[in-house]
Amino acid sequence: MSRYTEQDRALALAGVFQGARLARDIARNGICDARAFESSRLSLFDFSPDSVAAVFGGPAGVAVGLRTLLQQIEQPAQRDLEISRYSVAILHLADRLLRDADAMSALYDELTALDRRRGAFDLGDSTLHEQLSGIYQERIGPLGPRIMIKGEPLHLQNPDNAARIRVALLSSIRAAVLWRQAGGKKWQLLIRRRAIANILRELLDKSEA
Repeated sequence: MSRYTEQDRALALAGVFQGARLARDIARNGICDARAFESSRLSLFDFSPDSVAAVFGGPAGVAVGLRTLLQQIEQPAQRDLEISRYSVAILHLADRLLRDADAMSALYDELTALDRRRGAFDLGDSTLHEQLSGIYQERIGPLGPRIMIKGEPLHLQNPDNAARIRVALLSSIRAAVLWRQAGGKKWQLLIRRRAIANILRELLDKSEA
């Protein structure tokens, strides 16, 4: 992928917000949108995508993120400050990851190794989440301040929920790296909000077609 469009950047940014939304929902409720979670998780194993949309399995795979981001842009009074805070922290971590070639290489190596194991063995969801969670802790944790996820103690203290939250955050960081690689800049969120909102609506129409 050498030429990126505004639609590509909108899709990648929606991936950031989708991961943040999934993490928030798991922390609050112990559950999240299953299709969105699966699409975000699979994005971690698409190492040579044909397009930005393909990373998420098409616009439908990131529909939760598209709706979440659109609401954040268009309805300031109803903006979810938790999701905004998580997303900003994720973008900062992604920037640090991009500046650290060794960390990027190690993360790639561990994800590709896990993908090979996933292909060779019938890894259950819990095992896959546990291993992705370990990769997040080992490779993302040292990059900067931890993202402090708020929620219900009952859900946060559940080991599988904690692992799924880290999977969601890791997928969000993957999307943030993609957004940067596609030419995403933070000032665009301030200056081009209306244009981004229009693109998000177009993508949502495609996701529902």
